[in-house]
Amino acid sequence: MRDVIRLVTEDPGRAFWQALRCTPSGAPSWVVAISNPHEIMIIPDGVKCLGIWFSSRKFRSDAEDAWVARRLMGGIVALEDADWERMAAWTPGGDAAEMPHLNTPQLKTPPKQEISDLVQSQRWI
Repeated sequence: MRDVIRLVTEDPGRAFWQALRCTPSGAPSWVVAISNPHEIMIIPDGVKCLGIWFSSRKFRSDAEDAWVARRLMGGIVALEDADWERMAAWTPGGDAAEMPHLNTPQLKTPPKQEISDLVQSQRWI
């Protein structure tokens, strides 16, 4: 069970897509998602975990609060290079735009006008 990587998150579907470009049902057996705050608090020492968060930094989820508290207790193991390589080798590739529920409206900001495009009277001298 030490080889299992736990994705600690408040949204397992998005976390699997972010980390492995797959859905939870299509994920490899060596990656498990945990989103329940109680389960997060009882993660045993020595387990490899990767926290992936989507909530606002101002208003953290209960799962993220539990993750912060659990990490402060110590014993959580970060992923090693071999783990990242194994995840990269398994990942089929793709783009976040391919997953429908990840498509969130983007803020449309007008492009900044180049100074060279301004007429001479609008430039700062």
